Amino acid sequence: MKYLIKALLSLTFILLFVQCSSSTAINDFFGIKMPPNESDYFQIVAYTESSGISYKSSPNMDPNIFAWAGLEGEILRIKLVNESNAPVNLNYDSDQFIIVTNDNTEFICIKENIMTYNNKSPINETKSVELLLELPQNYWDKVGVTNIQASNDNSTHDIWKGQYSLGLGIKDVNHIKIILGFSTNILLKPVPKIY
Repeated sequence: MKYLIKALLSLTFILLFVQCSSSTAINDFFGIKMPPNESDYFQIVAYTESSGISYKSSPNMDPNIFAWAGLEGEILRIKLVNESNAPVNLNYDSDQFIIVTNDNTEFICIKENIMTYNNKSPINETKSVELLLELPQNYWDKVGVTNIQASNDNSTHDIWKGQYSLGLGIKDVNHIKIILGFSTNILLKPVPKIY
């Protein structure tokens, strides 16, 4: 009986550990804190599971505050890491997570509920947090209409097309912008995969 209880406790611990950990590695996108006007100087050179990531940056960038992100269906999973000497504050009202597609269309992701989000703040020194953001939903579409009886009467109308996710894939995303408060900007670029 003692062995059965010990086995059940071990199994419970293992199931709890597996349930609380991420199901997949968060390694689709990577970025560091930087001034918004210096994003062109940030380039990811290489990434492997064994050696990690290598990148080029400018002296004005802060590699001690960085983020990893992964697209998982309709969810954007972001891991924010603070290895600086000061805490990083999160603010539900001012923080933005923006996906920029290859055609420069911007989509603002939907944050978790306000209590869950704000309870993760501040991100203290040498700590990290993981955020689950929803991809935005598209409800409306613009349709152009031409009045064939009047040559100069062209207009557009918004039409309801139902609720559906955007369904972005990794290859559709040019970069991800994270704006925390009004002072921390992190730009994440796609991580090249080596197979």
